[in-house]
This record gives sequence, structure tokens and C-alpha cells, in this order.
Amino acid sequence: MMNFIEELKRLDKVPLNEIPIIFWIVLFLLLFIQGTWIFYDASKREANKWIWGIYGLLNVPSSLLVYLIVTRVILKSVKCKNCNKYTYEKYKYCPYCASKIK
Repeated sequence: MMNFIEELKRLDKVPLNEIPIIFWIVLFLLLFIQGTWIFYDASKREANKWIWGIYGLLNVPSSLLVYLIVTRVILKSVKCKNCNKYTYEKYKYCPYCASKIK
């Protein structure tokens, strides 16, 4: 266990220019794919797609977890039967076509 702690302390002092380029490439690809998927999903759900997409570029995977929790649990959405657009579950009437949701 002590060897592991010493290794972590050593890694903490590694300069950024000594980190392999493949690490940076993989990190960039993960961030780009995550941000793109969040942007695409937010546009399907008619959420703030640009804000969520930029937020998805910040870090992996906590941005994705926050997005999924907020959009799937906190802001539950239902599809309007009249216009097929997503609205928040708490709405009684669709903001797009004014038909009754519940």
C-alpha cells in the first residue's frame, strides 16, 4: 500500500509536457464525442442544446452524468400526443400547440 501512495505522489509531480501525446488525443476524442452526443440528445429533447453541448466538452464523464440526471430525472419530459414535441411533465398544456397533456 505504501508503494502505491509513493507512486501517486510521484505522478503528481509529472510536468504536463511529459504526459504521452496519445493520452491527450484520447482525452480530446472522448470530450468531443461526449459533447456531440449531449448536443444531439439535447436538440432532440428541445433543451438548451448549445449550453449542454459546451458543458459536455468540460470533462469526462461527470458532465454526461449530470446531463442524464437533470434531463431524465429532474426535468422529466413527456411527448405531446398532438404535436409530438417534448414538454416537461409538470406542464398541463403543451407550450407549442396548447393541447392538454394530462
